[in-house]
Amino acid sequence: MEALFTNVAPLRAPEDETIKYNIEKCISDSDKLEIAVGYFSTQGLDKLNEWVHKYNIKDVTLIGGMYSVEGIPESVYNKMVDIEQIWSKEQIGQILLVNNMNYHGKIYTFWKNGQIIKTVLGSANLGAICPSTSTQRQYELATIIEDKKENLEYQKHLEDLKRFTTTVEEAGKSFKKIHEKIALLDGIEGVSTLTDTSIKKVQDSLQDDVLRIPIKAPKYADRFNSDRGSFSHSNINVCYAKGRLNSKTHKRDPRKWFEVQITCDVDLIDRDCYPRKAPFFIITDDNYMFEAHTTSDNHKQLSAYGSDRVIGRWIKGRLVAMGLLKAYDNVNHDKNRDGMVTIEMLNRAHMRVLELHKTNLKYLGKVYSLNSRGRLDKKKAPKYKALDVWYATFSNNLENK
Repeated sequence: MEALFTNVAPLRAPEDETIKYNIEKCISDSDKLEIAVGYFSTQGLDKLNEWVHKYNIKDVTLIGGMYSVEGIPESVYNKMVDIEQIWSKEQIGQILLVNNMNYHGKIYTFWKNGQIIKTVLGSANLGAICPSTSTQRQYELATIIEDKKENLEYQKHLEDLKRFTTTVEEAGKSFKKIHEKIALLDGIEGVSTLTDTSIKKVQDSLQDDVLRIPIKAPKYADRFNSDRGSFSHSNINVCYAKGRLNSKTHKRDPRKWFEVQITCDVDLIDRDCYPRKAPFFIITDDNYMFEAHTTSDNHKQLSAYGSDRVIGRWIKGRLVAMGLLKAYDNVNHDKNRDGMVTIEMLNRAHMRVLELHKTNLKYLGKVYSLNSRGRLDKKKAPKYKALDVWYATFSNNLENK
């Protein structure tokens, strides 16, 4: 039995005594892995997949134990789907999730030629093999077990545990998905975060009126296709279109990656419930709230009130938080267009359609007068009025009823 540590100040440990080093070393000596932990991280999943291929592992089973009750963060779920597709295609492994209890064990078993040769047992979840910013200071302990009898006991334990698991595909249908915090909305003026209790109140106040706004995006293969029908410069990806002409430099300034234009079709605009005059509140299914309004010709454009970046930060930030999209400060640096929203991405995120559900609630909000250019005059004090509240969510329901 050999003790393993974490190399975190001030309780430093030599590299060859750390958990990460020894797990990789054990993998390098193995041809099969069976691992059960409480939680995964996206970085840990990527690192394990990297080692599986680096050391030519022929058989891998990975079990997550804490998701059936608490739910799965969307970024972790999407990463699991990606990696299991790779393992399934290569016929080398599977990811399973415990489906009827909270399993908090952390056990890594290593096999060679059909026999279990070592076990690492301790406090380390999968994220310990590739710590993130939030876990770099987290100290874990473990031990390496080489005793044959003990290893056989852990082998039997994992076989028993597998009987109470489900596949990633089935978990995707029955386990709760957790919307993760959108970092791109941190510190943005006019955006509030609500409690789950507040969201429940909104959900209980829904009326029958629903505005369904399809989000048009290109296929992944059409990211560089400039044809109008390809949607590579659609409103969700307007940042990849020509920049605005700068009157001083007479050059086009690149658009901001967060810039998004949500345009409503005529059949929506003509509906009696469509919000044309006063601003209103949007409360989202992931606990954000901000004021919005409709602008432009015939009020066809949906935008956050007083900001043309909030809705883009919300929609694109949500995809970034899911691990499906990469954010860019400057779209000119996005040579492969990894920051472009695609139809495949929206399908996976169940975000083909933005749905605005009318509620019977009214919240007190700011209303500005307009200046001579028809824009909000923030130099003058706003009036406070009771504004309608709409609940925003997404679906893949393309039928606009």
